[in-house]
Amino acid sequence: MSFRYVIIVLSIIASMTLPSQVQAQQILRVGTNTIGSPWSFHDAKSNSEQGIAIDLVTEIGKDNGYSIQLVPMPTIVELIPALTSNKIDLIAANMLVSPERQALIDFSEPLFVAGDGLLVLKSDPKEYRSLQDLKGAVIGTQLGSPFVSLIQKTGLFPDLKIYTSVPDAMQAVSDGQIGAAVVGSLTAAYEQHLGRFSNLRIVKSYQSLITGPDALGVRKTDGELLKKINTSLDKLKTNGTMKSIFAKYGIDWTPPKPS
Repeated sequence: MSFRYVIIVLSIIASMTLPSQVQAQQILRVGTNTIGSPWSFHDAKSNSEQGIAIDLVTEIGKDNGYSIQLVPMPTIVELIPALTSNKIDLIAANMLVSPERQALIDFSEPLFVAGDGLLVLKSDPKEYRSLQDLKGAVIGTQLGSPFVSLIQKTGLFPDLKIYTSVPDAMQAVSDGQIGAAVVGSLTAAYEQHLGRFSNLRIVKSYQSLITGPDALGVRKTDGELLKKINTSLDKLKTNGTMKSIFAKYGIDWTPPKPS
């Protein structure tokens, strides 16, 4: 028996005994939104994708032996079609759970409960409570969000302006192009946490059109993946990692209440 033959045999045996995750680590293609801060966004300074959802998925990957492959998309609109057409395996972005979205995909356990917020200039002192109070004004909202159809259904705003991102809508209010913006409250708060749009205020008296959880999204046929994700999320909630990740982006995380 040659020395070379012995080496080959030993190599085969070693490969058979390696952990499966080392032999062939499963790639998890994760769709993100480049303008969905603080959930997912492209950071120009580091030329990298960052955000709460991305940090959470990174931890989920470590817990389950997945190799995470980020697939950034320019807006939230592309994410669900990409998921249902098998171009990605998971959505990690500013994905508010809504009945329309639940009809198309499945969601993880809630990450954070929020909804829409109303932004106006600080020089506007009125304490708006609902969209009815804004009747006759020109307002804007966020492309691909549940807020678009909810505002349109009121019939109060025939000239509704729809912006690609929350910062774009906030900028329009700041510049006086529109009177108010209905956008994701968490993203608006994050923008102001960064010191942006200091001439705007989030109206505290406003009653949201929709309030619900943000969550990770998977295909309806990927039940096993969803179970693994939820198990990992439970660990992250218990060991304090969830709270630390949110704190990194200036947000005080508290466990979402069961629905």
